[in-house]
Amino acid sequence: MYKHSTTHRTLSRRLAALLAVLALLAALALPVYAEAQTEDSTKIAETVETVNETETTDDTTASTDSDDPTDPTPADPTDDSTTAADDATDDATPSTDDTDTAPAGETTTDDTLDTSDEDTNNDGTDGANIENTGTADDAVAQPDNEVEDEVRVQEAAAKEVTIYFLAPSGFDTTATVKFHARIQGEQDHDNWYTAQMTDSGKADRNGRKIFFTTVYPEQGPSCPYSGYSKIEFITSTANGDKLASYWGLGQNSLEWTSVYTYADRIYDADAGTWTAYTPFDPNNHQTFAGKTMLFQNQSDNELTDVKAVFYEKTNGSLQPVETIDLKAIAVGKRVSFKIPEKDCTYIRFIVDGKETSLYNFYDQQDEGANNRHFLYDSGTACYVYKENDNGSSWTIPQGTITVYFDATFSSAYTEYKGAALSIPNGESKDVYCCFKNDSEGTTSNAQKMTSLGNDLYSVEVPGGYSEIMFSGDSLTSPANSGVSTDWVPIDWSLDKPCYMADTNDAVVYNSGASRGGYWTEKDDVRDAEARKGTTVVDIDNTTSFVRNSATKYVNSTLYDYYTDWELNGNNRDDYDKNFDKSHRSWVPFRQFDLALSDYYKTSGESSNVPDAVTYPIYTGHFQPSEYHYYDFLDLHNQLQMNLFGFDEGRKFMVDNNSSLCMDTNDNSTDHYSCTVQGIVADKATNTSKDGLPVMRGTETSAKPLVEPHFNTEFLLGTNSKHTKLGEVYENVAFPFTQNDVFSEGIKYWSFDAAETTLYLKQDKDDDSYFLQSSKNEKASKNRGSDSGEKNETGFFPFNETVKDGASANNYNYGFGARLQVDFTLTDDGMVVGTDGKKPIKFFFSGDDDVWVFIDGKLALDVGGAHEKASGLLVFSADGSSEYATPYVSNVKAGGTSEEDVRTGSTLQVKYKPSENASEIPIEFNYKGKTINLKKGTTHTLTMYYMERGMWESNMAVAFNFPDYNELQVKKEVDVNGVNDLFKNCFKDKRFFNFTIRNQATHYGKTEAAGDAVTTINLLQPGKSTSDKKDFTTTVPSKTDTGGENRFTIVKSPPSKLKVTDGTTLLNWFTELEDLTPSPGSNKNKRYGILRLDGDQTIDITGMSYLSFDVYVDSDEGDAALSNMYLELLDSKGKQKGCLGQTFIGGKDLYGQVEMHNNQWITVKLSLDDVKAEEGFDRCNVKELRFGCNYPRSIYLRNIVFSSKAVPQTVTGFTTKQEDIADYGSAQEGKLMPAVNAQYTSDAEKGTMVVDKNGGFVLKNKETITFKDQFRRGSYLSINEQVDKNLFDTQWTIYEDGRAVTSTTAGDGNKLKLDGDPISLKDKLGTAPDDGRIELKNAEGDAAQIDPNYNAYDGTKPSKSDKNNANDKTIVFRSYANPDATDAEGETQLKVVFVNTVKTGSLTIKKEQDGKGENLANRTYTFMVRFTNVGGHALEDEAIVQPYEVTVGKPCVIKNIPVGTRFTIEEVTPEDGSKLTKVSVTGDGSGTTVLSNNTVRGSIVAGDAGDENQAVATFTNTKQELLDITGEKVWKNADGTDMTGSRPTIYVQLQRRHKDESKWEAVEYRDNEPYQTITDGYGDMTFSFLGLPAKDYDSGNQKPYEYRVVEGYLVNGAFQAVEEKGPITIGEKVYSVTYKYTASKPDAANNSNAKQTVTITNTQQDPKFTLDVTKKSAESDGENGQQKLLAGVEFTLEKMKDDGNGKLVVDGDFNKLTGVTNAQGVLKLKDLDGNETQGFTELKAGTYRLTETKAAENYNLLSAPILVTFDRAGTCKLNGSKIEVSTTEKRTEFTKNEDGSYTLALTVLNRKTPALPHTGADAPSLWLLIGLPLAVAGLLILVFRYNKKGGRTR
Repeated sequence: MYKHSTTHRTLSRRLAALLAVLALLAALALPVYAEAQTEDSTKIAETVETVNETETTDDTTASTDSDDPTDPTPADPTDDSTTAADDATDDATPSTDDTDTAPAGETTTDDTLDTSDEDTNNDGTDGANIENTGTADDAVAQPDNEVEDEVRVQEAAAKEVTIYFLAPSGFDTTATVKFHARIQGEQDHDNWYTAQMTDSGKADRNGRKIFFTTVYPEQGPSCPYSGYSKIEFITSTANGDKLASYWGLGQNSLEWTSVYTYADRIYDADAGTWTAYTPFDPNNHQTFAGKTMLFQNQSDNELTDVKAVFYEKTNGSLQPVETIDLKAIAVGKRVSFKIPEKDCTYIRFIVDGKETSLYNFYDQQDEGANNRHFLYDSGTACYVYKENDNGSSWTIPQGTITVYFDATFSSAYTEYKGAALSIPNGESKDVYCCFKNDSEGTTSNAQKMTSLGNDLYSVEVPGGYSEIMFSGDSLTSPANSGVSTDWVPIDWSLDKPCYMADTNDAVVYNSGASRGGYWTEKDDVRDAEARKGTTVVDIDNTTSFVRNSATKYVNSTLYDYYTDWELNGNNRDDYDKNFDKSHRSWVPFRQFDLALSDYYKTSGESSNVPDAVTYPIYTGHFQPSEYHYYDFLDLHNQLQMNLFGFDEGRKFMVDNNSSLCMDTNDNSTDHYSCTVQGIVADKATNTSKDGLPVMRGTETSAKPLVEPHFNTEFLLGTNSKHTKLGEVYENVAFPFTQNDVFSEGIKYWSFDAAETTLYLKQDKDDDSYFLQSSKNEKASKNRGSDSGEKNETGFFPFNETVKDGASANNYNYGFGARLQVDFTLTDDGMVVGTDGKKPIKFFFSGDDDVWVFIDGKLALDVGGAHEKASGLLVFSADGSSEYATPYVSNVKAGGTSEEDVRTGSTLQVKYKPSENASEIPIEFNYKGKTINLKKGTTHTLTMYYMERGMWESNMAVAFNFPDYNELQVKKEVDVNGVNDLFKNCFKDKRFFNFTIRNQATHYGKTEAAGDAVTTINLLQPGKSTSDKKDFTTTVPSKTDTGGENRFTIVKSPPSKLKVTDGTTLLNWFTELEDLTPSPGSNKNKRYGILRLDGDQTIDITGMSYLSFDVYVDSDEGDAALSNMYLELLDSKGKQKGCLGQTFIGGKDLYGQVEMHNNQWITVKLSLDDVKAEEGFDRCNVKELRFGCNYPRSIYLRNIVFSSKAVPQTVTGFTTKQEDIADYGSAQEGKLMPAVNAQYTSDAEKGTMVVDKNGGFVLKNKETITFKDQFRRGSYLSINEQVDKNLFDTQWTIYEDGRAVTSTTAGDGNKLKLDGDPISLKDKLGTAPDDGRIELKNAEGDAAQIDPNYNAYDGTKPSKSDKNNANDKTIVFRSYANPDATDAEGETQLKVVFVNTVKTGSLTIKKEQDGKGENLANRTYTFMVRFTNVGGHALEDEAIVQPYEVTVGKPCVIKNIPVGTRFTIEEVTPEDGSKLTKVSVTGDGSGTTVLSNNTVRGSIVAGDAGDENQAVATFTNTKQELLDITGEKVWKNADGTDMTGSRPTIYVQLQRRHKDESKWEAVEYRDNEPYQTITDGYGDMTFSFLGLPAKDYDSGNQKPYEYRVVEGYLVNGAFQAVEEKGPITIGEKVYSVTYKYTASKPDAANNSNAKQTVTITNTQQDPKFTLDVTKKSAESDGENGQQKLLAGVEFTLEKMKDDGNGKLVVDGDFNKLTGVTNAQGVLKLKDLDGNETQGFTELKAGTYRLTETKAAENYNLLSAPILVTFDRAGTCKLNGSKIEVSTTEKRTEFTKNEDGSYTLALTVLNRKTPALPHTGADAPSLWLLIGLPLAVAGLLILVFRYNKKGGRTR
């Protein structure tokens, strides 16, 4: 917070201050140092040691300052200069805590006047009021000199600092080193400390000796004032003769520097620089672990296979440690790799199978004859490989390299006396560099770098140089105070090495140091902590988080904002503790503030323009000009900061300093405890838990700006600095304990930093974060703007490691916190305490900004930079609404408030932070606007807290929201291993189905409250809760080639559907598939339509879901919803659902659906998520359409619109256990679906209920909460129905936000364990089981017997119910304290299900056929289209992505969700090459190459390289190629176009050389000898693409001729049909003809030649043969067989209709006559006497067969036989149909292979009866009787051809 300590002094103190000022003015020789020189200034101390040496040093100060440059000469009191050098007061004076030991000449008071009385508050009270207990620290206070000695001693606790010296090269091993340091800085007091340095016995990697000395700050003569102004290292011979001096500080000037700057650092005598010191131990073979090495190919050829092999010597033998595959390395290229994180000492390379020499990189030489060794150095750790390894060596990489310099921070403007200390220099935009190498030396001239814009510069470093120095001027050697860097080795391991220069803090305050920085990739986010390997904030990670059952842990997020010092990767613990009341200490967040300003500027040019940020806020202490002392205005102008909003003067200060208000008539500076209303907008970004505060002014713009201090993306790199500006700690457990804070008999959950000190910790077990109380209050004491310590502790979660004796400089100011609490109000908004009902409240007191949102609405605004202020929310409720009314202690004019509100109390409370604390009266003078809340739902309160004004950080929070037993279920999807293209597909999809069952183990039956649902049932209107609507079904008009299409009401459903009588079903079927040219291209030709009759429509307003049951009647592969579509049309034809070529899936679905054929599947759509055309009218829905891309028979039923199920009454709120529903389980004694259990969601508004099947549906990152819905001790079975093909699932159970890592039975009074304790963290499976068994009498015997009868007998459900032995259950009790009772807190459990997405890969290869121009290294573009992501169409629209693929270098697309479909199509190459072959492998369904050379397939689980993974290979050539496209035409026999569905055909590509006659089959796609062509919409086409036009395999490249022939399959072998040849397809015969166009080559040879072919199938009338055999009807032949009759004559005539329905002989048909031979077979002779069997080549028609001559002694047939053949291939004999013979049923009518038919007719005749011979006796009686009978029998037999005798056999 901002404060201004204008404390009142006594008169004597004022006189003392005045005398001190006069003394200061008199002492003109006193050096005065302003901030820009060295803001920690020069310390002068009493003489410790007088050195009798005459030195001629120039004590003139170097130009090193930043903001307020310090003039080393005495200040001229008459100088009116406005430069910061003249701000000589406090910036010139080092801070000290004890005036008695101050250096001579040092002043201990500042020159400002007191502006307030420190003994009383602004209102004259004695400080009892919590709002006014602090001093006004937004102005500068004079230091309090009455600091007790014991406090000073405590702050100067025993600390030691070790300083190291690295001896120069060639140093005599017997020589010594002295440490010689000046302990005072005044020129006329030459006081020095000298000590002999100790030989450490260690050396650096080059053998240079290391010396050290230890000094003790503020403890005796070595360092009495914690710093030095000069440091000299003096080397001497063993006899004491001086050899040389090496100046580590202040050779030519006085440069007072904190000794802590040199702690554990080493001065390199050769380099002349200070660096961090880490002793090198050559026997520690992990010293270089993780360091980078390089391999560079400087041979003449590409190396195809390079491996680096590391070894360690064990027991004298080399053992391989790790092999790193460096793969192929092109000429001149280098590859980096890391040294393993294991012991290893040696390395060699295997290059294309050959080993290089072995090297020891710890420079250790052994006895090996071939041993080579070197000491690892990052600058030379590159193995430069020469041809055949001749001359290879470890050195710097060869050749040039482009390096970059990022001046984002170093360009911040700062100067001293006209000399700029920034890079680039001052107004210049130029950056220079110099190069150096040990062998090459240093470049003589600095080179100007190329500006790339945005503070980025580049230069090409010539070969041979390994180090570089950057500067803002043309320097050739390093300079201090930040005007240049030191020599820095180039990091060759980076592709685009960029040196990120550090900020100005603290280099510009130190003339003995060059600007630091680090190397990283050019485009990386700037992160000094990560790249330098430092720790900015120390977080203790040595302890485990132990929960306290009496503590409530609130989930929170902490945001840490980095100062300029921290942005360099530094820790504030190490900052100069000497505090100056100056801009150096007050405005340490300069780069952060500049980034904030740039962020605000994205909303508009200034805060006055529309949609711009109205009230920009910053971090730091911004001193108003009203105090006339270190005004921020001076710093802002000097540094040219140009902060957004600063041009508005007073308004800027009102928002960023507590002193002033906006009322220009009120210039008082006493508004310290007043808040600023309206800095953020009234609504967050959204109403979910993820909602964030928005800067006011931008809320109605197209892109509202999130308040940046709480914008994680902004903090972690998405900012103008491209820098990680801070750190974000999520899911931090924030502890609250119970206290009656308002003395009203009600316990509040509360925290007060004044009572409890909290520090951030990291759990050593699971790396999670938590805040833990500590007794270390010293590091959390509030301070004033003079760094003076106050009695009260504050909230400083990052301060734990602040060192003793620290100042405000070392505090971690600048942070935020986000606390989130879910709560539900009682019916009346009251809770019951010992003193009756009291309102529910939320209370805050503290500083700085606090904003409290409820469900995304700003409910309480305690914003602004202020000292302690308070806010209160009071809740209430009535019959239909809930309310929250805000109160704030004080509000000042500014923000959205036009006036001060500091009086007129509207509410008073007495706050008591703890049981033993005194009550603090608080008055709330401001009452805000009451907000309405939805009743009966769970609300989310989010509190944003920010400490941005420094000094104090007060926080007190309390709330009394009702507590309840709570079960939460959360769904998470782990997409870390998923390709970025698909990660968003798993967001916002309500996709995950769960069931929950409950078994109440105690108390009796209690019904659950019912639900209320509104429905519209389309197929069974009588079941709707709305009016009945009638409908009809239809299909689109059938096209000529559309095939069968139906959508009908089913009257008599097949029994296999198993539907209840009276259930209305619809059946949809379409004969063709709809996949080309792309799925869904022909929707309008195939969908079924359900249309409401007449003018009827339905109103689906308020309906949330549309569900239907689907049954796919098919034995083919399971149908997928992603191929089905369901559309709604309103009365004006506007559509909702499956727009364009989209299908069911993605956000449409409410829950995951796993489709299977031949069973009913319920599909539920979320109507709110189903896309609609603009203007779709939900009030007038007229039509529903359904279809599928595949030809399937699909049944639909139960098409129902429904509203969201809501409870009829809301239950919960610490309900008695026996009043909680048992869901029918208490008396059943088993798990039952928890139907109508009520829950709320953080992703949906309102209270919902579990459905009739015990189910609910979640989406990724959604958490639902059951409050008082399950009895304590109940069994719960929570099961996720997950697609195991797509996800691996694991679960974790949390209690109070922490994972349960071990179960316990407690005292054993409530439950027992079924085995050993187990962890409930990260367990595989879809249903949790905690291995606990509830005891039968856990709640007492009365909870089991009448009237609370419960059937539970103490047996776990999985053991009591044999039918459900696999049931997994948990017991709903605390894990930390299973024995807990109501009084000891509620049970709050959370089950988190994490689904990890399974993925696979897709590889695209580009190859060349090697038969033309070489295409090596050429790159081609492919378009890949991904659909049906995850097998569930999770994408909102098709994902289309281009990929570049180089010949011979496969493109591997990794981490694609399993089940995702893909299509790959090559973009036409620009190099004239052509696609000659496409192939694909992989196990995914439907993986194939389409006719247009597009590859289609789907993803299966696995890693790239696995055999089952999809690999598509496209082969290109520069040959002449030919594309053949073809069309299939169908004709009727009369030449007209055939209509209806068209059968599948087979075609084969054939070729030959033009001078040859024999055609040969060409294996085309997938090496198949033929292609299958199926029917579809439009023309029936095929293609053969990329065919070589010539025989490129032969020497003479003969041209090819191609043809395409149709054929049929015989045992899988293709049989071609030549021109006009017949082919039988199905039951029909066709004549095949071919028509070709000549090949037309492409003139420019940029594309393939083209040729077309049309194959026409003309249906042929089938030919028939009537084959007649004549036999005797009697067994009168040989061996009792029927006799075959020869010589029988038959004639065949064709008949026709005479037009009157009478058959007459067709005169156009020549009558045929045939005679049977000895075998009884009818034979015909032609004119040449050749015999044929039967009547052949008959056409369709009716024929009459007449027997004209009988066999001897046999009778003629009494009547002709009529035979009818038709074109469909059917036969009738005398009107009776004869079926075609099959293997199952043999008949005499057969179909021949050529498509003709034969009727084999056998005709039986009987003998003629013998007459009596002449002269015989008269007929006897038997003749008179028998003859008529015989005649009758003969007549019957003769006509048996109708029944039996004339049958065919």
